[in-house]
Amino acid sequence: MPTGIGNNSFVGVGEEVTYGTAVARNRFLLQNSESIAPAEQNVEAGSIYRRGRHALRHVQGRVEVGGDITFNPQYSSQALMMFLKHKLGAIASSQPDVTAAPTVYRHTFTPATTLPTGLSIEVGKDVLAHLHAGCKVTSISFRFTPGELVEVTTGIIGRETTSIDDSALVYTEGKLMVATNTTVTWAGNAQSCRDFTITIDNPLERRYFINSRFTSEPLRSGKTRVTGSFTIELADAVLYSDFRNLTQRALILTATGDTIAGGYAFEALFTMSVAKLVAGVAQANTEGVMTIPYSFEAFLDDNNANELSCRLTNEASGV
Repeated sequence: MPTGIGNNSFVGVGEEVTYGTAVARNRFLLQNSESIAPAEQNVEAGSIYRRGRHALRHVQGRVEVGGDITFNPQYSSQALMMFLKHKLGAIASSQPDVTAAPTVYRHTFTPATTLPTGLSIEVGKDVLAHLHAGCKVTSISFRFTPGELVEVTTGIIGRETTSIDDSALVYTEGKLMVATNTTVTWAGNAQSCRDFTITIDNPLERRYFINSRFTSEPLRSGKTRVTGSFTIELADAVLYSDFRNLTQRALILTATGDTIAGGYAFEALFTMSVAKLVAGVAQANTEGVMTIPYSFEAFLDDNNANELSCRLTNEASGV
């Protein structure tokens, strides 16, 4: 009997039409790690009779599917685009210059009240695959570390998991996001960041009814939260003053890759028009360069309908 080998594993993603009804996976990525699994919430009768536990009084209850996927994304990763669409809700795509740059596309993702139906996520495991149906993206985070590949982690909840044969992997290597040409501005002023993370959380509630042990389509149970952090070297008190006064500023991160065509390059642009620093103090506890780790949160206001927008410039015509 063959044994499953991790270097033959992959993740495939497809958009469902009906929640929980699995569809073919047509977008793929190569994961660094994943932890999606079903949890059987078994239940047991509470009687005090008997010294031991009787097997017939221990039965299946609810099923809870969930976990994370971590990967290093390509700029043109349609799997990443699918995760962003299902995390935020809205996508607008365009071609900035059809004549001079016919292969360049721009996709802008923004929060929406209603989220897409769901995803079918397959994790190929060499000798078999686990197919997770009815998946929702509860969170997505981006981590930028100098000189390293950008790391994305998605939080997933789902309805059910089944074992199937591996699908055929359809994957083409492309330009990866690397934190070597990434700029950050606070109130329009460039910041030299030693690191940067951004996390978008969607509180979603599993919905159980007495006719099934599987969840119905999860719905929002709280407000979207955009949070993150970055570290800069201690140079002045400008950002510290903004932190202490809870001053709102525009926070923008731009990760730029190689040129595609017509003067356009691969790009990931995160714009938070209303950001506030909520923590950050330099500690004098080193003989070397002192740094300040700032934490931030992003908001909407009367002039900005969204806490955040994420724009990808790449060669993918769509999700």
